[in-house]
Amino acid sequence: MQSLTQIADALGVSKAAVSTAARSLLQAGVVERLGEPGARGDYYRALPGPMETVLGVDHALTLKSLVDRGLELIADKDQTQSNYVLLRELSEFLDFLEGEIPGLLARWNEHRTAAPATTGARTTDIPTHGGAK
Repeated sequence: MQSLTQIADALGVSKAAVSTAARSLLQAGVVERLGEPGARGDYYRALPGPMETVLGVDHALTLKSLVDRGLELIADKDQTQSNYVLLRELSEFLDFLEGEIPGLLARWNEHRTAAPATTGARTTDIPTHGGAK
């Protein structure tokens, strides 16, 4: 569990950047906000959970839907324009991801099941540069 300031210092980024990222991670259900008795401010802790959440599978599928809708809207336009080419490539990449992610997640779950648990490490803490939690 760490404060925004601790996370920003550990990552070498601004507190504002960490705050923005923390809001997104809160909405995605990847972290939780906690109060620390006797301390000012909020603290954040990573939540254990499925890799689908971390990978943002739903976001990729939503983006795919938006890109495909955009391609539909410009289907009768000049398809040699760079924006069309980029949208087409993004659509193809998202198709690729959609096909690859289930296998990737299955392989990860097999790996996780087969690998011995890391002793002494708490996956819910975000490490600092000094290794302290």
